[in-house]
Amino acid sequence: ITCPGVLLKDKEELYLSVTVLGQYKKTQCVPAAFPLLFQERLVFEKAFADVVDPGDLVELLELDTAVLELIQLVPPVGKILATYEENTRDFLFPDPKLTSGQHGLDREILMKRSSSFTGIAPKLRFSTSSLITESVLSSGRSHIQ
Repeated sequence: ITCPGVLLKDKEELYLSVTVLGQYKKTQCVPAAFPLLFQERLVFEKAFADVVDPGDLVELLELDTAVLELIQLVPPVGKILATYEENTRDFLFPDPKLTSGQHGLDREILMKRSSSFTGIAPKLRFSTSSLITESVLSSGRSHIQ
């Protein structure tokens, strides 16, 4: 996460929280100085037991919201510095864009800064990859995972 020219007033560590497909994960904490480097892979898995049509899966992903929050460990409960929200379909499968690099795997988004965060909006650089597999249930019905 980059935020040129911004110095954080509080010196407590920060982490990135991510909620996708109804699952919450967070990164390890990093020192309070930009750029923030989170060299981690967060894995989210979900089985959709009643889905047989890929179009139904697309609809479910459009109804789900991916939420990313940059949080600083300021007592008593932590302070949200910036957020990003997007429907999970667009988050996992962004429209093709003209980008350099490995087939557009690296993406950049501007987070929305909170009212307590001074300076410009933080820019998050990340990549996603998705794997959808079909499984056969013991009853003989198939579903997409």
